[in-house]
Amino acid sequence: MSPSIPSRRNVLKGAAALSFAGAAGALLPDWALAQGQGASPVALAAAEGSRPEIAGQGNLALFNDSLPGPVLRVTKGSELQVQFANALKESVALTWQGVRMPAEAAIAASAAVAGGQNKLIRLTPKDAGTFWYHATSPALARRALSGALIVAEPGTPAYASDNLLFIQSFPPESGVPIFPVNGEFSPTFQGPASGRSRLRLVNATPLFLRLRLKGPAAYAIAIDGQPVAQPFELKDGRLQMPPGGRMDVAATIDDADATIIEVETAQEPIRLAVVTPVGPAGPMPSGPPAPLPANDLPADIPLKDAVRVELPIGGKSGATASLGTVKSGKAMVLTLANSLDAPVSVYVAGHAVRLLDSLDDGWKPWWHDTVPVPAKATVRVALLAQATGTWSVTAQRGGDGEVVASATYQVTA
Repeated sequence: MSPSIPSRRNVLKGAAALSFAGAAGALLPDWALAQGQGASPVALAAAEGSRPEIAGQGNLALFNDSLPGPVLRVTKGSELQVQFANALKESVALTWQGVRMPAEAAIAASAAVAGGQNKLIRLTPKDAGTFWYHATSPALARRALSGALIVAEPGTPAYASDNLLFIQSFPPESGVPIFPVNGEFSPTFQGPASGRSRLRLVNATPLFLRLRLKGPAAYAIAIDGQPVAQPFELKDGRLQMPPGGRMDVAATIDDADATIIEVETAQEPIRLAVVTPVGPAGPMPSGPPAPLPANDLPADIPLKDAVRVELPIGGKSGATASLGTVKSGKAMVLTLANSLDAPVSVYVAGHAVRLLDSLDDGWKPWWHDTVPVPAKATVRVALLAQATGTWSVTAQRGGDGEVVASATYQVTA
């Protein structure tokens, strides 16, 4: 049975219930770790732990003995320093999914740390948005070595209510997945009555998720960390997220009843979280919200002379393939050909990509770093090469997260 849903009638009313002015950071979990200019490095430790109430018997690999790992926070343009200690017996390399940075910094930040060793990780994200970090090894990532990275926009937050929903999954003995959010079952968040709350959704599961927000109108404002130029309404509150994908949503909050976030399954929907209205009621906002500040991404991708390469998915597994080279300032079109009977999620490191239309060389209006490719289907994406260095492309099978194809592409000066 689902727990009862708190409503405005069951919470303290009035402005004194919660001051939303400047409260964006405060509404993130208590285990969020922020770093300001000149602050000491945040500590991140990987070690064995357990969460039998969620993940069943047996050990997990946890960051800071927390499920999920701590939320790392930094402001766009500021340096994040992380003192990473590996108390596991095996080496751990970290992936900073979606974070654009110079190749030298990316190599240093993702270098493996041997068991019993530690190192200082330094990175300065180029983009504001919702990102995440996890063990590069799929097996370790599935054992819970993952957490969110929030890169805040400089200045006053666009939304006073800012809630992170870090979604994980674990297979219980019944075989039906369970979906803790921020390490809890169906947690309750708060949003301004008759206002809007920013929901940062992170799919840290190996599953393709179909989500639904049951409440007033909700708008997509960012995909994979990159702001949407024109926020669009989610039809019936529904959205789909590939493994590793993120979406920021501006959810309109009722003045009386809670908004419910569910994952839709072949059976009954499973409640993920609840957003309860708090504070005085007023006129409801209408129409799409203002766009978030744009990151520094190209306005155009010239496809006429683009380098065109293909990544076969589902053939013989083995060593990482080379997709070739592209000069900085030139475009690359990457064809993702999936011959498997299962969908895959493809992570392109180093650059944000655009999905191309199937019949021509136009592109969809959103940026991605994590691209869904349906079973027995082909998807094309394009990027404008900017960051010199060698970057990875990794395809993981939906359902179990196994790597089914891996390759690199090189950007030269």
